[in-house]
Amino acid sequence: MISATALAEIKGCSLRYIQQLAKNGKLPSIEKADAANNRKEYLFDIDQMDEKIRERYYNSKRKELGIAPTKTVEKQRSKAVSKPFEEYTENERQQASDWIKILKVWEMYRTKSNRKKADTDLLFVAKMQLEHPEIDISTDILYRKYAAYKNGDIEGLIDKRGGWNKGHTDIPTHILDAFLYFYLDERRLPVSRCYQLMIEWVTEFYPQDLDKIPSERSFRRQAEKLPQAVIALMRYGEKAFTDKYIPYIERLYDDLQANDVWIADNHTFDFITYCENNAQKTHRMYLTAFLDAKSGVLVGWNLTEQPDSHSTLLALRHAIKRFGVPKSVYFDNGSEFLTHDIGGRGHRTRKTWNADDIPPTILQLLDITMHNAIVRNAKAKPIERTFGTLKNHISRVIETFCGGTIIERPESLKYKLKYGIVPEDDQIRAALEVLIDGDFNVSEYGGKERKYKGMSRIDVWNESIKYTTFREAKDEDLSLLLARTTRYQKIKRNGVYIELAGEKLWYSAEDAWKYQGEEVYVRYDPAEYKTVRVYDKATDAYRFTWTLQTDLNVPYITNDPNEIAAGEKTIRAVTHAVHDYSKGLTASITEEQAIDFLTATINRAERGKEKFKIEKPSKFKPVFSDKFKEDNPELADVDEVIIDIDKINTNAIKRKG
Repeated sequence: MISATALAEIKGCSLRYIQQLAKNGKLPSIEKADAANNRKEYLFDIDQMDEKIRERYYNSKRKELGIAPTKTVEKQRSKAVSKPFEEYTENERQQASDWIKILKVWEMYRTKSNRKKADTDLLFVAKMQLEHPEIDISTDILYRKYAAYKNGDIEGLIDKRGGWNKGHTDIPTHILDAFLYFYLDERRLPVSRCYQLMIEWVTEFYPQDLDKIPSERSFRRQAEKLPQAVIALMRYGEKAFTDKYIPYIERLYDDLQANDVWIADNHTFDFITYCENNAQKTHRMYLTAFLDAKSGVLVGWNLTEQPDSHSTLLALRHAIKRFGVPKSVYFDNGSEFLTHDIGGRGHRTRKTWNADDIPPTILQLLDITMHNAIVRNAKAKPIERTFGTLKNHISRVIETFCGGTIIERPESLKYKLKYGIVPEDDQIRAALEVLIDGDFNVSEYGGKERKYKGMSRIDVWNESIKYTTFREAKDEDLSLLLARTTRYQKIKRNGVYIELAGEKLWYSAEDAWKYQGEEVYVRYDPAEYKTVRVYDKATDAYRFTWTLQTDLNVPYITNDPNEIAAGEKTIRAVTHAVHDYSKGLTASITEEQAIDFLTATINRAERGKEKFKIEKPSKFKPVFSDKFKEDNPELADVDEVIIDIDKINTNAIKRKG
């Protein structure tokens, strides 16, 4: 360990400067435990100092001991590479030629001057700096260039650090490739880190080229020259590259009219509301919305706690009641849209599914064509931009705005949640009805068609609908057309069922037992679950309207005897009905006509015995016992006997004469 005073002498600086470096932690040090007068004294480990300081320290020690100091190995420039002058770039050749001219002028200047050589060189450098300020020149540079010139080292005449070659540095191909290997990666390392890793790579594989590595700025310029599309693809991924740099199909709206296409999607509101029926109480609501592609009008929507197919259907019902029936809808690829009974499963359809097992969809009944968006292609849906407008115009004015990211979240939000300053769901529902129709839908049209410039969205819809067929459905028809549909099922003991939140709701009637086993499908209103309509599978014909059987749904453990009694009453009623129906089927049979089953069976057998007759073939094989074969050896080898009845009869007639 050495003191601060000793280190200051070695470095050739003041003691105060060393103490300041130690205090700021810029020099590794420790405080002396028994410092005099309780003053801070620092001790330094010489082995932790840089190489130059260590060299000076050990040389001073050798001098004190009378040992000759070791000669330091000067850094020598690598041997000049034999490279033809023609292989250098034009800029490099020009730079080398200019330096050769300067060196020749310098030689003549020295020869003619009567001053000392050192003074002459300083005057020459000053003269060149005035006449050629673009050249970086000093006596050291002059001597180094002259040495390279005398050694025939053209590389030494070329300055790769800038100045002459600023902005046009020639980086060896393999070194630039190594830098790009680290830079063009989705981990997105900064240029400075890529530069450091590139140096390590060159040290490992091409140590002889370390002196050819230019400054970090040279590589930064190379990175800036790369096409932005390449940077997006290699550093940000395929989607960022496709979304920003690949040509896209421009949607033309000139031939489109109102209600030709409705676009549907879900949006998470960036504010928090309160709901007493929700176990979490505070939550973020979801908006399922339909947007008219022509005018940009939000034609229908539904607020929900969780987006699902029911919310989609309610939003569609809301839109159709207000703006009529569209020709086609443009759906996202979420499962809340691609359901079997709304429009079909789309791209989610499996090859193993049989299309014949799926009843007609709601969109088919309404004569609406369904289109599906390309997966991960949000830019193709104008409704995404609409949701951005809703966020800025509606979500941000709500007291509990929370933002889409943590950066957008207001600091005051946690205090509002703590003290219950939260709007209720019903307040938001009422406000949204006014805000969408009274603000968004009457705002200025933002489409590309110039003839509608200055008009509001709703005015564009009203104008465009005049040039197309307006399809409208009555409320009673709409309730049937928008009814949800189950898959085909057989009528079971408890009737038919629909599934809601993973639970089965059973529907039946007093005479449902008559139709058990028949294949049907069920349609129901998602806003009302008291009744369902049952349709025949083969003909799609309406069969029955059955009611919800609440009596047969009893908790697993119940202390209320009335709950069991109601279910038992239903069971007894069905049992009596089946018994009465069964008795009525044999009421026309008198007591005399009710014969015994065995007697009827024997009578049938007697009539059948008249038809019973065994016909043996004329050709047969005789079977003899061993004893018979011993007594009649001439018959032992008989394999087959043919009885010809006609021949026997002929011979009999001959014998009778």
